[in-house]
Amino acid sequence: MKAVTKDDNFYFLFFALLVLFFGCAVMQQFNPEGQKPFLVLIVATLAVSIAGINRKRPLYRTWYGLLLITAAITGGFSLFQDYSLAIVTLSSLLMFLVSHIYSALKQVMQAKTITPNHIIGSICIYLLMGMAWATTYLLILEIFPNAFSGLEALPWLSNLFNALYFSFITLTTVGYGDISPTLPISQFFVFLESIVGSFYLAIMVASLVSIRLSQNSTE
Repeated sequence: MKAVTKDDNFYFLFFALLVLFFGCAVMQQFNPEGQKPFLVLIVATLAVSIAGINRKRPLYRTWYGLLLITAAITGGFSLFQDYSLAIVTLSSLLMFLVSHIYSALKQVMQAKTITPNHIIGSICIYLLMGMAWATTYLLILEIFPNAFSGLEALPWLSNLFNALYFSFITLTTVGYGDISPTLPISQFFVFLESIVGSFYLAIMVASLVSIRLSQNSTE
C-alpha cells in the first residue's frame, strides 16, 4: 500500500471539501431546520484532510488536531447546553482554514516542477478561501446579527450553506444580490474577498505557467 506523502496530500483535501460542500447542500435541501448533526460531518471531513499532511511534520498535525478538537468540543457544548460558544467554534475553524491555506500556498508556490497534485492544490486553495470567508461572515453574524441582508441571525450551522453560497458568489465576483452586506464591517470583508479572489486567479495561473515553462526549459 502506497504511503501518504506530500506528493499526493492535496487529493485528501480536495475530496474532503467536496464531501463537505455537497453534504451541506443536501442537508439544506432536505432538512434545513436540522443542521445540528452537521457539525460532525464538518469535523470529520476536515480531519480527513489532515491525513494528507506529511507525517514528518507532526507539529502541523498537532496544530490542526488541536483546532479541530476545540471546534468539536465548543460546538458540542453549543448543541447540547443552554449557552453558545459559537464564536470560539468559528474562530477555531477559521484558524484551521487559514493555516491550511498558508500550508497549501507554500507548497504550490515553492514547487520547482508542476504535478497533478499541485494543480489539485491550487483548486483546494480556492475552495479553502471560499470556506474561510464564509466562516468569517458567520463570525460577523454572531457579533452583529444585522450585518447582512438575506442572512437571518440563526444558529451558525443553519446559516452555513447560505454563507458558503454567498462567499463563493463574492469570491468569483458574480454577485447576484440576494444576499448583501449592510454594515461597514461586513462590507469591508465582502469587497476584500472580491479583490483577493480576482487577484488569486491571475497570480496563481501566472505562477503555474511560469513554473511549467521553467520546467520545460530544463528538460
